[in-house]
Parts: sequence; structure tokens; C-alpha cells
Amino acid sequence: MGSNKRLDSIDRQIIAILAHAPQTSNRDLAVKLGVAESTISVRVDTLIREKVIKLSVQQNIAKAGYGVLGWIDVSCAFGEAERIAEEVGKIENVFSISLFFENPFLQVMVFVQSAADLRDLIENRIGTIAGVSGIAADVSIGEACIKQGIASL
Repeated sequence: MGSNKRLDSIDRQIIAILAHAPQTSNRDLAVKLGVAESTISVRVDTLIREKVIKLSVQQNIAKAGYGVLGWIDVSCAFGEAERIAEEVGKIENVFSISLFFENPFLQVMVFVQSAADLRDLIENRIGTIAGVSGIAADVSIGEACIKQGIASL
């Protein structure tokens, strides 16, 4: 692309399609735009390299073998939040942790097979960590796609 080259019609169409449906494959883009798949591949790589578009990871939890997405709020004893976050971060099913200092608590996103697995994770893993003073959980059961911190069902 180069810093002086403008986007052409194909580049703009690629961007528009990916903005609307980021999971669209190069093959599908090629069919929609009437060009070779190799053309799409080169164009997308160039758009990424030139920082016109950004690659992000999207995970379908059902296809990854999980049936439940859980958000767990973990209240922490004052001064213990960072240590507790480190311990929680070692748990295999933890996807992300957000740490809030004012009223120290963690917001933890986890993927598990079932609601029973979530209960076990809360009661026997997170709930037994020293300094945890309370836990609340929200659950999404079924197919969810996670994309840079956004859950959509």
C-alpha cells in the first residue's frame, strides 16, 4: 500500500465486508468480489501490514468444547487483590481478569464445560484462595463468540 497509495475499490470493499462480518474467509471474500483468493490474501496481508486494518482473535466457545461462559466477581481483602489475581490467573479455565482497586475486586471471565464445573471452580478453586471475601457470578450458556473483550450471543 505504501503511505502515499490510496485504497482502491477492492481494498474498501474488503474493509467494509470484514467490518460487518470479521469471520469472513478469504475464499468468501474472493467470491463476493469476483477476484482470486490469492489476490484477497495479498490485499488483506498488506492492509494489516500497513495498519489499515487490525487482526483480532475471535473464539467460539462451543466449537472450542465449552458450554458455559462465566463472569465471576471476586471481592478481595484490602491489599490482597494483586496476589489473588496472580493465583486466579494460574487456573486453566480463566480467560481474562480485570482488577479494580477502589473496592478491591476482580472480574474474572472463565470457560467451562457445564454449570456444575462453574460451581466447582467457584467453590473449590477460587473460593478457597486466602483473602477472597465474596464471590458473585453471571453465566451465559450456549454459543457465544468472544472478540476482544466483547461477548455476543
